Amino acid sequence: MHPKKLLVVLCALIGLACGAGSSAAREQPATSRPTVVQPAPVQRTQPVRGAVELGETVDLKAGETAEVASKDVSIRFARVVSDSRCAAGMVCVWEGEAVIELALAEPGRGERTTAALASTGRSGGQSVEFAACRVDLVAVSSGGDQVTLRVSKA
Repeated sequence: MHPKKLLVVLCALIGLACGAGSSAAREQPATSRPTVVQPAPVQRTQPVRGAVELGETVDLKAGETAEVASKDVSIRFARVVSDSRCAAGMVCVWEGEAVIELALAEPGRGERTTAALASTGRSGGQSVEFAACRVDLVAVSSGGDQVTLRVSKA
């Protein structure tokens, strides 16, 4: 065999041997890996803001619930579905829109529903009627973490 070919073959074999050794060195036996213990999930009760009278407004943060005083109705601000509003300090062609989801319940009758309300009314209604109550979306905070709702008789 020609000495140059022999040298190339030897270099290739050494390269393979080094590569195999380095990958073996990176692999750790299963027993030497640290065990990660995940904490148990915390059960959270839904915060209740208290009672709201018909004709009043109420501010709710995400996950909070308001009870309608004269009705067996609860209103929970579930989440922000989408928020395309123009950020503070920015110049935008369109003001954008926030869409929120409310969870409405009438526990005495076992009725529940969800409703999506839009801040401008372009992507959905700005109000919902449920169990002889009307809920209007008045405002969504700039961060989307709080809404102002008006509750009135339907």
